Amino acid sequence: MNPDSKADKRPFAEKHPKLNFLFGLLLLLFLIIAFGFAVYIIGKCIATGVTAAANWLASLASKLDAVVIVALITGCVSIVGVLISSIVAKRIEYKRSRQEYLAKKREEPYGQFVDMVYKIQQNTKKGGSYTEAQMLEDLSQFSKQITLWGSSRVVNKWVKFRENGANPELAQKNLLLLEDIMNEMRKDLGLRKTKKGNLLAFFVNDIKKAIKSMK
Repeated sequence: MNPDSKADKRPFAEKHPKLNFLFGLLLLLFLIIAFGFAVYIIGKCIATGVTAAANWLASLASKLDAVVIVALITGCVSIVGVLISSIVAKRIEYKRSRQEYLAKKREEPYGQFVDMVYKIQQNTKKGGSYTEAQMLEDLSQFSKQITLWGSSRVVNKWVKFRENGANPELAQKNLLLLEDIMNEMRKDLGLRKTKKGNLLAFFVNDIKKAIKSMK
């Protein structure tokens, strides 16, 4: 038996690639037409439904008494008002809870900072009571804490304070910046800022005179 006479068992796509391409193209066109027709039918149904609903509402409104219509409108407005009030209340509650949570986290490092300031001030009166090693350790602990919990305002002013610390000529400006940092901390804890010089007056004598000399 001649092997060439055996039936060709190759797939149709390999035996007739052009016909296979044509069939695929026809199938694609059919699917596009079918999809477009389906979208048209669905759109027509939606339009019909909206029109029918509008006509029903119009006919219902014409049959209802004006008092009933006003009551329905008032009820809808009340429901919308309740929903808006609920959303606003939830938003306010979330912000308050977040502020309280952050205040608790910031209370300890901010307190450490103020304690460190007073230790430095007392060290001028009692030489050696607060060593440089102790101060560096406290600064390191404070920096670690505000890295995570410090507000952006406190962090920015603290960075500026440390930059100014390398320049002795900026010592007086750094004193005012120190008060700014403490006031920003008070604000983070829910307190109001104090007037310029009020916080410095706790550990700097004649602060008002000193501030005038800085101007």
